[in-house]
Amino acid sequence: MTKYSTELKIEIVSKYLNHEDSIKGLAKQYNIHWTLIRRWVNKAKCQGLAALSVKHTKTTYSSDFRLNVVRYYLTHSIGVSKVAAKFNISDSQVYNWAKKFNEEGYAGLLPKQKGRPRKVPKKSKKTTKKLELSEKQKYEEKILKQEAELERLRVENLGLKKSGCPISTLSNKQKTQLIQDIRAKHHQIKLKVLFKVLKLNRKTYYDNVKNRINQADKYALVKEKIQEIYYGYEGQETYGYRPMWGALRDEGFKFSLETVRKLMRSLGIKTTIYHKNTGKYSSYKGNVGKKAPNILNQTFDETIPYKVLHTDVTEYKLTNGKKVYISPVVDEASLEILACAVSYSPEMKTIYNMLDELADNLPPGAAPILHSDQGFQYQNPGYQARLKKMNIIQSMSRKGNCHDNAPGETIFNLMKREKLNRLKIGSLEEMKEILKDYIYWFNNVRRSNKLKYTTPVKYRNRVLSNL
Repeated sequence: MTKYSTELKIEIVSKYLNHEDSIKGLAKQYNIHWTLIRRWVNKAKCQGLAALSVKHTKTTYSSDFRLNVVRYYLTHSIGVSKVAAKFNISDSQVYNWAKKFNEEGYAGLLPKQKGRPRKVPKKSKKTTKKLELSEKQKYEEKILKQEAELERLRVENLGLKKSGCPISTLSNKQKTQLIQDIRAKHHQIKLKVLFKVLKLNRKTYYDNVKNRINQADKYALVKEKIQEIYYGYEGQETYGYRPMWGALRDEGFKFSLETVRKLMRSLGIKTTIYHKNTGKYSSYKGNVGKKAPNILNQTFDETIPYKVLHTDVTEYKLTNGKKVYISPVVDEASLEILACAVSYSPEMKTIYNMLDELADNLPPGAAPILHSDQGFQYQNPGYQARLKKMNIIQSMSRKGNCHDNAPGETIFNLMKREKLNRLKIGSLEEMKEILKDYIYWFNNVRRSNKLKYTTPVKYRNRVLSNL
């Protein structure tokens, strides 16, 4: 027996269409769920009041009719209820047919064999034939799947353009906001398509819309400052959350390290390490001069500037195919780059230019240790004589042991990763200008984790002022 008669349905729908009451008001009056009344109203609007009559016989629908329903549902931006009302069928039928089509294709819409299946399958030597589709059915199935795939790709492209970053990096709250932004301009796109492409749960979306998405963001100011620092001159897209934390504290934002890390992640900010094979360079040519002892012996614990220095030579390949050789000097305590020479050749002239610049930057009376590897430049008698004249004590690593000169190797790593490997450099003059800018930024602006998130120059000045 039908729960609601045809007369009752027509009475309720007529009251709504005559503007006597709202759907929820009628639901309360007749003690019927409002979604059911809405379904009746949609059906009456599409098919007329006659469509509300109770069916006493079961209707069998052809596969072509089912395909038309599924096609209409997939290609029109309307809900299940309105599609059901248009074709005078139930919501569950639309939903089930669409689900079967997505899982099995056109074959899922074909009528099934009637009757209860046998509990014990009949044994037969004959192999059952697989269900074969006609050429027309295969073509229609292919067209529908292509249309669905095009819609998915369109939504995915919109998401990438709106967010500006990979969808996988977005939080659920950001995905919710993205859906609202897309729907504001492209209201014809179904929510279920957006949920599927963005991999967002329907309940999570509505929960965010209702409870959180419209609340004021208490971290709005600090987020703006994070982006300003990270993409600005100070950060240059190299800051992780630790130096960012130090920069924020200097700006008056006092948050924990974990909070800064989460905020950077919510903004999609992640430091990219630029690895690039720039070739390996070795200046070792055997015993070509006098070797100095390994004074440091991997003890890198100096805290006072101008006491221990490190130097080395590295090569970098330009876009024109030529190679340049870079020879910096770094202070072990402050990490300040005190000198840097660059040329097309790793010969002694480059090393002497580096020593000339170092002499200008060392304070009067300084007598540091200058540690290097066993490269031929550092075994050269002229180099050793210059060091003696500058009152510098020479120290050398063991043969083939880069760990003995770890601070020097670290500078090369940072220099290439933070600057050189991000650019395409075509000439020696361009390289000199880039290194000049980088060294100034490195010494005066860039914060170091080792120095407790301050800059090399600030660290040097603070330590020397307390001596």
